[in-house]
Amino acid sequence: MIDDTTTQGDRRRYSIAHLLLLLPWIALVIDAWSPIGDNSFLWHIRAGELQIDAGAVLTTDPFSFTKGGEIWLTQSWLADVGYGWAEGINGLGFVPWMLLAVSGLTFLGIGLIAHRVNPNPISTAAVLFLATVSMLSFLVPRPVLFSYLLLVMVILAWERPQARWTLPFLFWVWASVHGSFFLGLAYIGLRLIARRDWKALPVAGAAGVSVLLTPHGMGVVRMLLDFVAARPYLALLTEWRPPELLSPVFLPLFIGLALILYGAAVGRVRPRQLWIVIPFFALALTATRSVPPALIALLGPIALAIGAFGSKLPRRFGEVSAAVFALVVLALPFFLAGDGELGEDRFPIEAAKALNPDNTFHDDVVGGYLIWSEGPERQVFIDDRAELYQEQMERFVALRNGREPWEPVFAEYGITQALLRKGEPMVAWLGDAGWTIQFDDEEFVVLSKG
Repeated sequence: MIDDTTTQGDRRRYSIAHLLLLLPWIALVIDAWSPIGDNSFLWHIRAGELQIDAGAVLTTDPFSFTKGGEIWLTQSWLADVGYGWAEGINGLGFVPWMLLAVSGLTFLGIGLIAHRVNPNPISTAAVLFLATVSMLSFLVPRPVLFSYLLLVMVILAWERPQARWTLPFLFWVWASVHGSFFLGLAYIGLRLIARRDWKALPVAGAAGVSVLLTPHGMGVVRMLLDFVAARPYLALLTEWRPPELLSPVFLPLFIGLALILYGAAVGRVRPRQLWIVIPFFALALTATRSVPPALIALLGPIALAIGAFGSKLPRRFGEVSAAVFALVVLALPFFLAGDGELGEDRFPIEAAKALNPDNTFHDDVVGGYLIWSEGPERQVFIDDRAELYQEQMERFVALRNGREPWEPVFAEYGITQALLRKGEPMVAWLGDAGWTIQFDDEEFVVLSKG
């Protein structure tokens, strides 16, 4: 049994466990003010700007000379518009504050989920610690960031019947900012079946219908189908490969599963919870980027399982000491605040200035940067939109690795220059073919044809 009793005299005194609840904030602050390294986020800004100017969502690719004009639906149109609007006001300075606000609310929701099923602060602190270790590297400014918050909000709303009326709105927003809304629908569907809560069927149905009411309408179905079709090519991206089971990303989920199994063995976790545990843990095994939503879905059972161990609150502190600690931790962002900065070792900030307007060969990271810095006037060879490029991504990998000759591809697209990372084999191949170096620094090389 959990021992969380206090005497009348120390009811307003706080334990170390209470103070530990704030420690994830420190990690979130440090992460928010790290240099921006997410290339996908950058092209989203420019997509938002185009949609603001047009007053309509994008339905064809405006950014590449390899897929330009082909059907491409902006699954994150609402986030894109927000990015474009915010950058127009303060450049990239909005990024750290956005990261901190969204991730902070996400972790607040994680704490609420844990506290609801097990009010002991030690349990909540343990859950927050596992979530911090597993999710921190995924807290990037791209639209997937909002999907974590929305999944947390869906869980909180579903588990509180009085709040379920908010679900259609939450799912409309989710379908407007990221294509992972189907994970939320899967969660409430599994919970509905597990608890046989058939009275909630109308609101669950309304939530499902709401995703079809975005500006793309039935286009959201096409997005999901494109995603399924692109699955073999997504595996070319690191985050879409199966996770390493002992990595910091996956290990907290593995620990959580072990806790759940123990909790089930001692009767703390009920069998109906396994309707959520098994499918979402299986989801986590499919791709590294699937780990965060899987962990969020399992937070309630994990918190329940921790309660099977029982715990007494450690040494307590008075209100003044606790308040001083909390103020110091919460004030950190105001000491670190600055402008959003791009990672100079990640993006070709100087190398791109050496490019002429001709078609350029480059990788997906450079593509995202070029769309942001010069697009759509400068068209790119590739970026990370796997649902658009599909087989083109596989072809790109083959070119970089020398499994396919580069000359026919360069001739097909009229490519006369290349922006490459220093040390890539293609730098030597182009040099042997008579291409000359126009720019060279510690990270990047620009070469042009004869």
